[in-house]
Amino acid sequence: MEETTSGAPGAGSEGGGDASSRFGKAKDFVNEKYEAASDFTRSQYNRAKEKMEDVDFGAITDQVRSYVRSNPGKALLISVGVGFLVGLLLRRDGDDD
Repeated sequence: MEETTSGAPGAGSEGGGDASSRFGKAKDFVNEKYEAASDFTRSQYNRAKEKMEDVDFGAITDQVRSYVRSNPGKALLISVGVGFLVGLLLRRDGDDD
């Protein structure tokens, strides 16, 4: 009882037919996984798109504007902090020269 790498007894005795069979099974497996990932990605995209359609950006803009007017110091510090973090993330290393 001799086993090959495919796990089936005597599977290597057919020569090239076994390799194409394993290739076909691998292709089917990859196609199944691709379809599942594609369906999942498509459904997540549609959910995000629906949520974005429900957002009222005009109301958010008004809320931000009123917050900045009532708390100008905090707003300035927050914007400086965010700018600093973005600058850290985007800065280039000086070792490129």
